[in-house]
Amino acid sequence: MPAEISVSTSYRHVRRISRRSGSNFYRSFWLLPRPKREAMCALYAFARTTDDLGDCVEPAALRTRWLDWWRQAAALNLIGDGPLEHVVLPDGLLPSGSSRTTSGWPIDLYRRATEILPALRDTSRRYDIPTRYMLEIVDGVLADQQKTRFDTYEQVEHYCYLVASAVGLACLHIWGFEEPLPESAAIDCGIAFQLTNILRDVAEDAERGRIYLPRQHYEKHGLGEDDLLAPRGDDRFCCLVLDEVERARKLFDSGWQVWDSLDGDGRPMFSMMWRTYRKLLDRIAANPGSVIERRVRLSTGEQLGLVSRHFFPPMFRRLPVPPIEMGHRDARGR
Repeated sequence: MPAEISVSTSYRHVRRISRRSGSNFYRSFWLLPRPKREAMCALYAFARTTDDLGDCVEPAALRTRWLDWWRQAAALNLIGDGPLEHVVLPDGLLPSGSSRTTSGWPIDLYRRATEILPALRDTSRRYDIPTRYMLEIVDGVLADQQKTRFDTYEQVEHYCYLVASAVGLACLHIWGFEEPLPESAAIDCGIAFQLTNILRDVAEDAERGRIYLPRQHYEKHGLGEDDLLAPRGDDRFCCLVLDEVERARKLFDSGWQVWDSLDGDGRPMFSMMWRTYRKLLDRIAANPGSVIERRVRLSTGEQLGLVSRHFFPPMFRRLPVPPIEMGHRDARGR
């Protein structure tokens, strides 16, 4: 099922998708030169579509089927060496007699695939991004459709790798780095970011019947599933959160080592993301029970302060280098 769209038109679509997201992540793209900024828009639009599919209101079986199709479409176009404008799409998305669902899928997925994949393919080729990182992003959202509990930290760590570290590794290829690829530090950084998200979203995930904190950790604090599905900010819960904060802090310290390998173009964006997530983690640590009451956020003033210090080179050069804790393999439980 082929389709045709020019690469320039595709980049226009991914810029629109990124801009409309309203994400802080998108605002940080402006720290990059234009070619790399557009490449980040292509990567973001791909990841955004993947997340939208995983979060839509349709039954899990349909979400899984559409995600499988999306993964096949990405693989066909990223692995193939055909013209950038020629989009190859697998069959099976629109069976005979099907129509648009209440959420707009799957017709919108066909449209987005046609709009996004030429720019993503161009970005992948231009910056030599391994295809497996893109497919792992989809694998992470597919795993979300099938698993709502994690028994061990290793299972959580693997999930965090798929939904966060794989994105970070793809970003490194766009930002530029000095060989060898700082893979271990980048993986740790992604896990640190996602652990911060998991702590911040405990209450929201509970409303959806999901528990991302590992059973082996919360049971040590005398907590059961019911305590995580209807969380209360008692001492047991707060101690659990603080234990996870310490684990994430060590991963943040390891993740900062990416800085040493980055090209100058990528350093401001990496620094802004790292400091934003680390400040969120510190906010959670200061009041661990607050994650039950509200979604922990940075204030507008804090966000503007981070932005200004990264967009103005003299201020950026004066930023202190965060302390680095070695021994990150222990932080990952290995």
